[in-house]
Amino acid sequence: MRLFFCDYMQNLIVIKLGGSSITKKADNKFEMNEEILKQSAVELASVLKKNPKLKIALVCGVGPFGHTNVKEYDLNNGIKTKRQEEGTQKTIQDCDFVADKTIEALEKCGLKTEHVPGYLVCRQDNKKVVSFDVEPYKEALGEGKIPLTTGNMVKDRILKWSPMSGDVVVAQLCKQLRPDKVIMGTDVEGIFTADPKIDKKAELIERITKENVEEVLEKAGESKSVDVTGGMKGKLEKLAQTLDGVPAEIFNLLKEGNLEKVLEGKEIKSTKLLL
Repeated sequence: MRLFFCDYMQNLIVIKLGGSSITKKADNKFEMNEEILKQSAVELASVLKKNPKLKIALVCGVGPFGHTNVKEYDLNNGIKTKRQEEGTQKTIQDCDFVADKTIEALEKCGLKTEHVPGYLVCRQDNKKVVSFDVEPYKEALGEGKIPLTTGNMVKDRILKWSPMSGDVVVAQLCKQLRPDKVIMGTDVEGIFTADPKIDKKAELIERITKENVEEVLEKAGESKSVDVTGGMKGKLEKLAQTLDGVPAEIFNLLKEGNLEKVLEGKEIKSTKLLL
């Protein structure tokens, strides 16, 4: 039976699991962070057991499984050689591996999933999305499953193939499905005035809205160069485009219990966004 749109889009949360947290991105290794995958799956299962009406769509960053391959095989500006064709297929396989390992962790916790590969739903034109089919997400959600998509290579009208990031998926789900919230798990607590891994004086920005965004940029510029302020401006502008008015929260996925708390609406150290 096909459900109506409003029946199963209510209580929808889009979760982005960053490549910096679920893969060994920092070490540039083609390895999954199995501990964080297991931890995330356990916490997600716990929340869904307590709140079975909650709907989840999952987007996974791929870390080196995508980025390193794109750089190694020069896949960002068109597929013209046999080596690039081979690199494209390797990247697709590697990104699908991330999906498979994530699904494996979720299903070990009793969660039903549905892999929705980006190359089946997205088409691009010179790296810009021209079509994105959300029907597979609606169907999976209607069947009580968690649709899961990773960053990947997708067909491109001009370039033959081009990279599609996880953020593109988040943007399309926000635009077309209008979730209640987007939560983004990464390897830091949220957005800081500077890189907290480099600058010990970097301060966490706990809330960013349309009303205080200029103030946030000014604060970021006080202790750092104009380049950093400009970079943050670009980051916030991109986030605003991605979220399309949907509330979001960026948090540290590495810290045990954080995913569960965010899904339950509890307060943790994070950045909340309404852009």
